[in-house]
Amino acid sequence: MPLAAVVRSALPSWATATGAATIAARRHRPPERADPLPTCHEREPSMIDPTRYRWLAVPALLLTLAACDQAKNDPHADSQTSTQDSGSSTTEATGAQDPQGQQNQDQQKGLSPTFVDRTITDPNCQGDQCASVEVRMVQFDSDPALSSDIERRLIRMGSPISDSVVPEDALPTTVEAYADNFFDQSAQANQDSDNPRPYSSTLEAKEISRHDDLLVLELQSYVMTGGAHGMPGTHYMVIDERTHQVVTLDDMLKEGQQPAFEAALKNAWQDWQNNSDAGRTLDPLNWPFSSSDNAAPLEDSMAVTYDAYTLGPYAIGQPTLTIPYSALSDILKPRFIPATDTPSAQSAH
Repeated sequence: MPLAAVVRSALPSWATATGAATIAARRHRPPERADPLPTCHEREPSMIDPTRYRWLAVPALLLTLAACDQAKNDPHADSQTSTQDSGSSTTEATGAQDPQGQQNQDQQKGLSPTFVDRTITDPNCQGDQCASVEVRMVQFDSDPALSSDIERRLIRMGSPISDSVVPEDALPTTVEAYADNFFDQSAQANQDSDNPRPYSSTLEAKEISRHDDLLVLELQSYVMTGGAHGMPGTHYMVIDERTHQVVTLDDMLKEGQQPAFEAALKNAWQDWQNNSDAGRTLDPLNWPFSSSDNAAPLEDSMAVTYDAYTLGPYAIGQPTLTIPYSALSDILKPRFIPATDTPSAQSAH
């Protein structure tokens, strides 16, 4: 029989017996003193009989034992305690994070892009025919160095064509400085002209691919300096989101695989010549194959884009050759082959 039931059945008879014993004790105790009892303020602690309340200890003990016995028979008690312990463990596990994992998360958050879209017009010009610079580019507020790198690459692409190469340290470092320099060149070129043709420049950097912790930006420029047409340009910028470092083609190739990559690129060029509308119009003797390191690892293939006049006349634009990853499995480092194109992933399909 459970202890709680025993206590509950014993309490009435125990209380009856205790009451009877108390009455009997009162009948046989000696008469009280005739002198009046002191008031509450006069009574000292030593005058209180400590044995007067000892009888209360027995029911208190029995009630405590009954509560313990009931807790043992309660199926929800352990589960509640277990749930509380589990909740504490979960909180601790959530709070304790891998420092490297947290660093990677912070880096990826830091590469969340913001967009700049602005047009700068020559402040010294009046009217509609004024030199202008239009800028549309991504930047990363938490990584100013990377944002500055994007800006400088666009500035180099937007520099007017000249007979001499402008040293890197001689280039403007900001779009504003580039625009001032660009406007000065436009003013000098048109100062004695009866039919001025103000310069214009469009610079753009946009995201075209993001996979496997790789961010691929496409940088484009179109510079008009008064000729029959402007000069376009397209360059890729590959960023490793784990390190925030710019990745070049050499970084992506396995050691000693540059000749193999050029062979794969030439196969892609031959396929473009044989199967594209633009390629079929070209004589390979006049427009032979040329290698390039302007490569971008996209989700489904490696893209290589050429400047105008490299593989053909201006009219065909800037051709882009594509190489399937199946042709680069032994050439590229595994880090730069998308997970869906690895041999293990292909065999799984």
